[in-house]
Amino acid sequence: MAELEPIIGRYVSIDGTRTFFDTCGSGTPIVCVHTAGADSREYARLLPLLAERGYQAIALDLPGHSRSYPVDWKPLRTIHEQAEFVHRFAQEVCDSTPVMTGCSIGGDIAVDLAAHHSADYLAIIAMEGAAWTPTFPNPGEMERPSWVPSWRDVMERAAISSLNRGCPAADIEELRWQHRGAQEIASADLQGWATHDVRGQLGDVRCPVLLVKGNDDFWLPRELVELTAEEIGERATVACLDVLGHYPMFEDPERIAELVVSYLAEHVAQPA
Repeated sequence: MAELEPIIGRYVSIDGTRTFFDTCGSGTPIVCVHTAGADSREYARLLPLLAERGYQAIALDLPGHSRSYPVDWKPLRTIHEQAEFVHRFAQEVCDSTPVMTGCSIGGDIAVDLAAHHSADYLAIIAMEGAAWTPTFPNPGEMERPSWVPSWRDVMERAAISSLNRGCPAADIEELRWQHRGAQEIASADLQGWATHDVRGQLGDVRCPVLLVKGNDDFWLPRELVELTAEEIGERATVACLDVLGHYPMFEDPERIAELVVSYLAEHVAQPA
């Protein structure tokens, strides 16, 4: 069995803040954005698979998450703010025009980038994201641990309950651990998810967009994905996948790697 490409951790300064990212392989860059309250570890299984298929796979920690410091020591509370940060990150670290992908709030960030910067990406792949995601109560009053001491349990259960029904126990425990992040940051992420809305801004998307939906995920109704695709028009493709929940790249990285690579082969020029 061939040895997988190593994942290398690096830092870069974006908006004056120290930002961490993992990188693996070489070739056309694929920037990967994690879910609410988590970090780049969600892509640890996927990055080497993309690298062995000829891509440079990059996964960052959003500001204030894990090893990245927050901008001005405050959380970013809207998807658009986070998307603009990710866009500046991609411009800084990518040597050529990248592909953008993300999951959950990362999927919303990818859709936001489709609305505002589609000409700067070869393709956008939004997993469990849409133009509008009002499916979680706005947790703005839950930021302080003294107000909601059970926050860690809330976050862990919100994560693992949306995995596919056959997910192994070891994977459930791993994802649970990944979501034991700072309460203020995770709450801000979910505020962004709850208030995200770029409806009416997707009619001029200039790059191909793949919308990926796990059929076991209840956080994102299929209707919201289809409405997003309908607004984007002929550049949009929807992939609804069985035996996947809210974390496709974590639950079945081989399947997602094949999906991403085959989609890019059909819609984007092959990497050198």
